[in-house]
Amino acid sequence: MFKRVLIANRGLIQANCVRAVKELGATAIAVFEEQDRETAGVRNADEAYELQTRDASLRPYLDLEQIVGLAEKLEVDAVHPGYGFLAQNARFARELESRGIRLIAPRVDGRFNLSNKYMVKEAAQRAGLPVVRGTELFSDREALDAAVKAVGLPLVMKATHGYGGIGMRVLKDKAKVERAFDHIQSTSHKFLMNSPEVFLEEYLQGARHVEFPVLRDERGRTLVFPELECPVQRRFQKLLIETPAPHLEAHMRTRLQSEVRVLCERIGVFGLASVEFLIHEGKPYFLEINGYIQPSHTATTLLTGVDLLKEQIRLLSGESLDIGELQIRGDRHVIGTYIFAEDPLDNFAPSPGVVDRLYLPFGEEVFMQTSIFSGANISPFYDPMVAKLLVRGRTRNEAMLKMGITLDEFFVEGVKTNIPLMRGVLQSEAFREGSLTAEFIAEADNRRQLVDSLKSGKDSEIAALVAALALHRDGETLKRMDALVAEQGSSSVLGAATRWLKPRKNRPRL
Repeated sequence: MFKRVLIANRGLIQANCVRAVKELGATAIAVFEEQDRETAGVRNADEAYELQTRDASLRPYLDLEQIVGLAEKLEVDAVHPGYGFLAQNARFARELESRGIRLIAPRVDGRFNLSNKYMVKEAAQRAGLPVVRGTELFSDREALDAAVKAVGLPLVMKATHGYGGIGMRVLKDKAKVERAFDHIQSTSHKFLMNSPEVFLEEYLQGARHVEFPVLRDERGRTLVFPELECPVQRRFQKLLIETPAPHLEAHMRTRLQSEVRVLCERIGVFGLASVEFLIHEGKPYFLEINGYIQPSHTATTLLTGVDLLKEQIRLLSGESLDIGELQIRGDRHVIGTYIFAEDPLDNFAPSPGVVDRLYLPFGEEVFMQTSIFSGANISPFYDPMVAKLLVRGRTRNEAMLKMGITLDEFFVEGVKTNIPLMRGVLQSEAFREGSLTAEFIAEADNRRQLVDSLKSGKDSEIAALVAALALHRDGETLKRMDALVAEQGSSSVLGAATRWLKPRKNRPRL
């Protein structure tokens, strides 16, 4: 096992990695920029070092040379890249390993090249997996017109390297193709993906998105975990996950698990990876292999009892996979929602700022992971995900009920979040039936409809009172609010709002 591990990331994944490294008995080392000094990962790390902004056009977490230099100076055994930033940067891996430092990321036949989407797609096709119809690689505008004609609209344009939706665009209008091409290339340069080549694929309207986490050690032992479904997404980034996937036929699950195993063994995957498929009109299509720890890893851990993050670190340190298929639990249902500091009613515009107050939900089989706290500053420069909220039930219906109640109890003041949207999703008939698609959430009117579905006539009166109380906190408003509580009962929303906005007593410091 490694002795010293540097986590080259920030936010929630940094906090998760710090905990995993410490639980494995190693020293967890965090890096941070000034505004992240008080975050959970930095506070809980064994050691923490501030990164300097050496180039105004380059955020410190993307400063490859600075992070590599620091890792060498601190004599670490390994670097965990988390997800995003440098997690799929082949040059970063080479620079570290030339100094004898292991990057905790999967390999294919001993090389760090899972980040190349097109090469992995070709490998899957050679292994006999069905793939989405598409074009070959190209890097100049002159090839665009012929490529679009070959695939037809709607289509997906993909950079050869990318993550979390970066480097991907859905195109339904031919007039926007050239602009999307330029945008992908500029984004590639900004995030150091250095991916001037793109390819086009047919866009499968209404397809279901499922993925299978896989662990594979250096000796070739392979473990394929139960699938996750990602029915609610925005810009290819997950907002809600479920495991196991509802309404996935047993024969399809068995087939896909077998294909995942064959592919990983054929191309020689080593470490933790996630193999993704689209299911369209009852037919599966290989999508990609993600070569970094997924935010959804926590859902798999809650379902199966296997800590994927710790297993990833263990395997990359050279230890063997010591978990058998029979040890994996799968008799529960897990639903996870990702909470973002953004406004879904304003095209998911980020909502940076200071978290004034924070009330976190709790309960049996309710699992909360967050890196924010009252007084935390949410940066405008980074991914706005601030929390993962997960619940586990004996059945899907029980998990849905738990999640609905839990979202009602989750309050963040000071910044906008997608909590109201997720509450609307949980209460929608489409989600309950398993027919909700990413296309539905992409439409602004549909998002507003989901949020508005939570409201009633009384809600408007309550909202007005809450606003008045927030502004004035006068005795008359307080009396009216108390009367409403007496009339309607202390429902979770009304009661919490009342407690939230009443003047707080000064309390002595502990």
